Amino acid sequence: MQNLKSPRRRLPARRAGFTLIELLVVISIIAVLMSLVLPAVQAAREAARRATCLSNLRNVALATLNFSSAQAGGLPYLDEGGYNWPVSLLGYLDKGDILSSPNPAQYYNVINIGVLTCPNDINNFHKQNGISYSGNIGYGYFPVTSGSASEANQAVTSCGPEFHGSNDLGWVSGGNFCATPGTTLADLDMARDTGVFSRRLNDGFRMTLDRISLRDGATQTLMFLENFNAQNWGAGYTGNTAYPALGTSKTFSSALDCGVGIFATPPSVGAGDLVFPSLGSLAITNTAAVPASRINGNKGNNQGNSPFPSSTHPGIVVVAFCDGHVRTLNENMSFTVYASLITSGGTRRGQSPVGDNSF
Repeated sequence: MQNLKSPRRRLPARRAGFTLIELLVVISIIAVLMSLVLPAVQAAREAARRATCLSNLRNVALATLNFSSAQAGGLPYLDEGGYNWPVSLLGYLDKGDILSSPNPAQYYNVINIGVLTCPNDINNFHKQNGISYSGNIGYGYFPVTSGSASEANQAVTSCGPEFHGSNDLGWVSGGNFCATPGTTLADLDMARDTGVFSRRLNDGFRMTLDRISLRDGATQTLMFLENFNAQNWGAGYTGNTAYPALGTSKTFSSALDCGVGIFATPPSVGAGDLVFPSLGSLAITNTAAVPASRINGNKGNNQGNSPFPSSTHPGIVVVAFCDGHVRTLNENMSFTVYASLITSGGTRRGQSPVGDNSF
């Protein structure tokens, strides 16, 4: 009888796999790598956004210089032709389609103009009326209450809102543009030395690059500053179409929309962020109360009510100077130096010259 051996049963091959400990180790390694890579990715994205922001502002500055060349060196008014200053630059920002339309004004403040905004600006980027950059309107009486600023009228309520038109404060005379005899031409000239852009008045004055160059210099004077609380690139003012006469007031709907300055008052008016030692002087003697005017000092979400530099770039704002070059300013820079860069003729009024390595 044949001896049949029963076949040996083959056991299934043992599968190789991860143990729980090995899986946890792999996850831990991935987490460590992600923690190392993500900050670098975020930094690269921020650098790209900052570069775009600088490029856009550079284009705005160049458009302003081109406008100036066509105006014998003159710069735009704060509100050119009754509208905010960007309207005067449309022809130099490749927006001829708007200007050649039958009614250009219907598009002001309605369409989005990408070059006017910064990718970091959460309030304005890709918005119809968005604008991330504000013109340097110099020193003015901008009281801040609960994070919101307003254009004050030197505590003379019967005069109406102050319109920051270069003759609003008695810098030299100590007068008041609402009072009698009010401010003088010397006050007006002094006010123009505090900044760059002002409203158009009936005296026919237009700020020029030559005036700035012969005072503090175009490379030492700020022209535009980033402000994510800006708004309404094409808004106009309320009331009739006539500009206010010298020494009178007018209500502007775009009072602080596209301007950046410093809250300051001469001693005869009252306490402000800055206190000056004597009338007619811009020498800063007190910087203890400057939280609002400081760079990134008033970052509340107060569009149209915060005429101070601000951004969501970490620790900086993007700025352009009157010669067209752009750069960043650190929020911790000397406030005295920053205040001096705002003025276009501060050295004529007691300020010390600013060195190239001071900011």
